[in-house]
Amino acid sequence: MTDPANALVSFQEAFNRGEITLRPGVLDPTLLLTVDDSNGVVRFTHVRIVGRTVVALVLFIEADRVDGVPCLQLGYAVHPAHRNRGRGKEIVEAAIAEMRHGLLRHDQKAFYLEAVVGTDNVPSQRIAALTLSPSPVERTDMVSGQPALQYLRKVE
Repeated sequence: MTDPANALVSFQEAFNRGEITLRPGVLDPTLLLTVDDSNGVVRFTHVRIVGRTVVALVLFIEADRVDGVPCLQLGYAVHPAHRNRGRGKEIVEAAIAEMRHGLLRHDQKAFYLEAVVGTDNVPSQRIAALTLSPSPVERTDMVSGQPALQYLRKVE
């Protein structure tokens, strides 16, 4: 499993150095977006920023298709000083809405979202259950070999 908290720290550092160009969301202009290439895979990153602090981040990366339908791997993180305030659920919902809107503009009417969450990460499990599916599937993470829960949702 890749820890999106590490991505939040890296994103904050690159943002501080002025290396990231952000544009406002179409549906929610306070949700900022950048698109880049992560090791040959397109990555969509949505963030909320307060002052100069990235308080929450959502990543979408192309994953294997599900039943022939495109699938995006979803990762999210909230800055430690901003946790337990509903920011995780809020940014995931807003980012999903922006992604759906953007894909619809390109005639992609349906796609899956997948989150793989460690069995020890209860806060992320709560967010995934609220935004993706209340019924995860137990599995072993292919990257870490650790026990995990897979949350899958078809967005139409």
